[in-house]
Amino acid sequence: MTIASDLPQVLVIDDEMGPRESLRMLLKPNYQVYTADNVEAGLHILREKKPDAVISDIRMPGTSGIDGLRKIREIDPHVAVIMLTGFGALETAKEALRLGANDYISKPFDAREMREVIGRNVERTRIQRTGINAAAEIKELNNRLLKELAQKERLASLGQASAEFVHDLGNPLTIVWGYVQLLAKKLEQSEKENGTTNETSAKELNIIEQNVRLCRELLTMWQSYGSVEASPHKPISVTQVVREVVKGVGPMAVQSGVELHCDICDDPCTLLGDSVQIMRAIQNVIINALQASAEKKGSVVVSCTCKDFYVDVRVEDTGYGIAPAQLAKIFDPYFTTKQGKSGTGLGLYITKKVVEDHNGSIKVESTPQIGTTFTIRLPLLNN
Repeated sequence: MTIASDLPQVLVIDDEMGPRESLRMLLKPNYQVYTADNVEAGLHILREKKPDAVISDIRMPGTSGIDGLRKIREIDPHVAVIMLTGFGALETAKEALRLGANDYISKPFDAREMREVIGRNVERTRIQRTGINAAAEIKELNNRLLKELAQKERLASLGQASAEFVHDLGNPLTIVWGYVQLLAKKLEQSEKENGTTNETSAKELNIIEQNVRLCRELLTMWQSYGSVEASPHKPISVTQVVREVVKGVGPMAVQSGVELHCDICDDPCTLLGDSVQIMRAIQNVIINALQASAEKKGSVVVSCTCKDFYVDVRVEDTGYGIAPAQLAKIFDPYFTTKQGKSGTGLGLYITKKVVEDHNGSIKVESTPQIGTTFTIRLPLLNN
C-alpha cells in the first residue's frame, strides 16, 4: 500500500469548482492533490508543499494564470507547469509556453490525455530536481574537501592517505560524469520532442546518486583515517557489490568501445566486511580492465563464482597484457603502466590492501598482446 506522503504531489489552481474537483478526483488515486481557487492561494501552497507539477487555468479573475506563471517561475524555476485553456485561447496558451509553461491542455480535457501529460511532467520535474541535487552534492563534497585540506596542519604525514583518497574519488566521479553527459543528451532530445522524457532517465539518475553517495562515504572514511576505532565489519553481499559496480561502469564501457559482459551467480556470497572498501577494490580492477581494453576496442568479462568456503571475483580483459618484468611490480604503490594517461599507480595497491584486510587474496595472470585476468578470492561468512 502506497503511503500518501510517498505519492507525487500535484497542485491545481482554478477558480471554477467543477474543473478543480474533477482534476482532484481524477488524480487522487495516484497523486497527493492540493487545490486552490486563486493564484495567491496557489503560490502559498507552492512555497509550502513544493509539488512536482502545477496545473493552472489561464483565465481567472484577479491575478491571471499568465501572471501566476511568472510568479511560479520566480519561486520554483524547475517545477512542471501545465496550463488549462478554454476555447479561443490558443494564442494565450502559446504565450504561456514562451513564458516557461511546459504544456497546455484545452478544456474540456480528456481524462486519459490528462493522466499522460501529468505523469510525463511529474517525471520531468523529479528528474531535474534529482540532477540538481546531485550537482549540489558534488559541490558540497568539493567544499568539504577544501575545508579539510585547509585544516590539516600535518598533511605531509597523510600524503599516502591523501593520494589514495584522490584516486578513490576519481572512479565514482568518472562514472557520475559519464552518466551526467548521457542524461544531458537525453534530456536535450526530450525537450526537442515536446517535453517527453526518456524512460531510462530515472535509472541513470539513481546511478548518479549511488556514486555521489559513494564519494561521500569515501570522504568520511578518509577524514577518519588513522583513528583508533576502525569501521566494524558487517555482512555484505559480494554479488550485489559486483552488480552495482558493473552497472555503474556501463557507460564508460560504451564510450570506450569495449564490450562488457558479466556472469554473476545467484548466491548472495555473503562475507563479513566493509562494503565501501570492497566496492573500491572491485571497482579499481574492473575500471583498469576497461581502460586496458579501450585501445583495442576489446572486451571485459566479469564473473562471480561461489564456492563452499570462498567467492571468486574474476575480471578478464583482452587488452595488450602486462610484460613479465612488470607483473611482479603491479601491486607496488605508485607503479603504473599508464604513463601519460593519468595513472597514479595506486589502484592495484589499494585493491590488494583491501583484499588482504578482508583475509582474501588477489592473483593476476597476463599474456602480452592477449590480455590479463585478475582473480579476487574472499572468504565467505560461516553459516
